[in-house]
Amino acid sequence: MSQKNDLDKVDVYTKYRPNLIDARRVEAQPELKEPEIKEIKLEYEFPEFRYKVDPNYTPLIAKSYRATPVSYLRNNYVKAGFGNYTTPLLNIHLHNGLSRNYSYGLDFSHLSSTGQPKFKSFIDNKILLHGAKYNNGRTLSAKLGYDRLGYNFYGYDHDENNFSSDSVKQNINNVYGNLHFDNALKGKGIKTGLDFDLNRFFTREQSEFGFSFSNIITGKAGPGKLSLQSAFTGLASGPDSVKYFRQFLDLHPFYKLKYKDVWITVGANSTVFFDSVGSEFFLYPDFKVDYYVVPEKMKAFVGIGGDLKKGSSKTLFNENQFIANNQILKNQNTAYKIYGGIQGKLNTEFDYFLEITQQFIYDLPLYISDSFPLHKFLVVYDDLNLFTFEAGLNFNRFEKINLGTRFIYYGYGESSAYQRPDFEWNTSVSAKVTENLRLKGKFFVIGNRRSLTAGELSSTELKPIFDLNIGADYQYNKRLSIFADLNNVTNQTYQRWSNYPVYGLNGIAGITFSF
Repeated sequence: MSQKNDLDKVDVYTKYRPNLIDARRVEAQPELKEPEIKEIKLEYEFPEFRYKVDPNYTPLIAKSYRATPVSYLRNNYVKAGFGNYTTPLLNIHLHNGLSRNYSYGLDFSHLSSTGQPKFKSFIDNKILLHGAKYNNGRTLSAKLGYDRLGYNFYGYDHDENNFSSDSVKQNINNVYGNLHFDNALKGKGIKTGLDFDLNRFFTREQSEFGFSFSNIITGKAGPGKLSLQSAFTGLASGPDSVKYFRQFLDLHPFYKLKYKDVWITVGANSTVFFDSVGSEFFLYPDFKVDYYVVPEKMKAFVGIGGDLKKGSSKTLFNENQFIANNQILKNQNTAYKIYGGIQGKLNTEFDYFLEITQQFIYDLPLYISDSFPLHKFLVVYDDLNLFTFEAGLNFNRFEKINLGTRFIYYGYGESSAYQRPDFEWNTSVSAKVTENLRLKGKFFVIGNRRSLTAGELSSTELKPIFDLNIGADYQYNKRLSIFADLNNVTNQTYQRWSNYPVYGLNGIAGITFSF
């Protein structure tokens, strides 16, 4: 992005950049957010022209081999490796390269593994086609993707039970597409962004179809900017014989203006929900104040808001792949969210973030084990007061040393919040020790969680998780590099989800070839 000192002259650049596909790690452990602190926006606010009704969900399933090319890679590369537990890895990234007029490419990833106990194997494939056309400040883009994860319900007593392979199989499939248009680079005047999304999610026994039309319009109004986000979403979920149909109409008008060193946002967030039973209207405030305590160095912020997260089978399976099919779907209603914090940078190398929130949530999905031998999970819902404290820090010195750490504490009030942790701590570090060699390490800690089996009166406590991962990348020449990653170095077969232990020490080594 480029920026000027006058609000009226802000230029926005939103060239389409598809995310590279992640491949699963060999164990079913949580995908924590990268310890990347929210970048502070000093003095200026930029409209986002890709309004999404349901933002991409980060699944709490598995750590990933991120297929992100290092700085010396060119536009295209192939990454291949192999590890213990018979684990082949393949990532392919193809792109047309730098162009003012077009952007198109393909991403593919494969990761599979076998392991003990029996049926602990999985196979994870992803493919994405994407393209964009740029013309006179306008962007027209499209993408089409397919993800498939095959795995087994292996959380049973293997000494007492002997299930056939077909009886424990499960697979998750997701076919998705998007068409997008915006005029973000069109100089002055009203800016708009349009999206049309289609999605078909299905497992062995159920399916879900969804679509969404969404739009954001923003323009100058008096001393500030007026924006309107709107969307219409439809979902149909369940087995083919009995579908649950519902629709959502979202409207989110808001106004931003600057007075001296203070930015003020005032608006409202509303959703009208329709299903076979009837309709329901939800309305939430949207108010935020950003005060720049130290210009270009630190800002303090406080606000109040709320939202309605659309209940879907896809969202539930993304969070916990071991749930039973055809669970009840409810929308997660955050009636209010009060928050405040500080954000800034100490110098060009350090930036930090701290936030405290208090919110009340209706129908937060929780997970309890069923009483049958396979120990699939049932979804139950609870209303609770949720308090969170989040802090993070980034350090980056001349691209030679990179450190990021992020800590979140969750307070659930009187709720047991089954299978949800009371804190998460994630840290990542990398260092360029020579011109060609970079070492890296990550660790994450997940706090205590309560586990309950259906029909039982008392719950048990799952122990905290500590997972340490290390790796190295060696640049042999401009086209060829070698990598090696070791995961779960402490060799702990902990349970992120009760009855489902992860693999112990595991690793992958291989090469990356760019062209």
